[in-house]
Amino acid sequence: MNILSNVSKKFLTTSNSALLLFVIFIIFIVPFFPIEMHKFLYTVSYTIIFLLSALALSNYRSKIFNLAAIVIVIEWISDILNLTTLIGISLVVNICFFLLIVTLLIRQIAQAKKVTPHVIMESINGYLMLGLAFSILIALVCAIDPTAYSFKHLSDKMDPSVTYSSNYIYFGFVTLTTLGYGDIAPLTPVAKSLSNFISVAGQMYVAIIIAALVSKYLGQKNG
Repeated sequence: MNILSNVSKKFLTTSNSALLLFVIFIIFIVPFFPIEMHKFLYTVSYTIIFLLSALALSNYRSKIFNLAAIVIVIEWISDILNLTTLIGISLVVNICFFLLIVTLLIRQIAQAKKVTPHVIMESINGYLMLGLAFSILIALVCAIDPTAYSFKHLSDKMDPSVTYSSNYIYFGFVTLTTLGYGDIAPLTPVAKSLSNFISVAGQMYVAIIIAALVSKYLGQKNG
């Protein structure tokens, strides 16, 4: 039997904990490093997150692990060669992978019989990874149309040795949480529509997951 298909609950909890730590690292910690290091740190962090995402699942682990390996190869090749087409393909693949993981995590949460720290951790991972997926989607839109958002770095001369992932992550989560500082704004119809979708998806995730967790908690408490 494949070792990836037969793991303990403790292993799943450990994998989810590690996944949460690296997601927190890529969202909150990387911006504190010198900007010249961001490109390398984001690439390495995404690689680890892809692998941990597969290990954090209770079902389809082997298939997702193989898929993660393919995503990682595409990510590194596009990063090394720095070709526009490959970068676009890598962004699309990353978005699809993150959304797939979020979907599977939601499914695990729905199938859970009790509300445990493990289930709560899965819900947090799902939310943060949804934000990452939307952040990458924003980066893809900007790559296609630099005038889509009012990012300052898109109007200035861009330094090819520097990545701007932190800007996309910042705006992605500001929109996901409907915080909306107003310092960055969508300018084109596509960007505005995407912003609407991100804000609605973020609120729906929170509402649905909280409702599911409260329902399960009340059920196990009454039982």
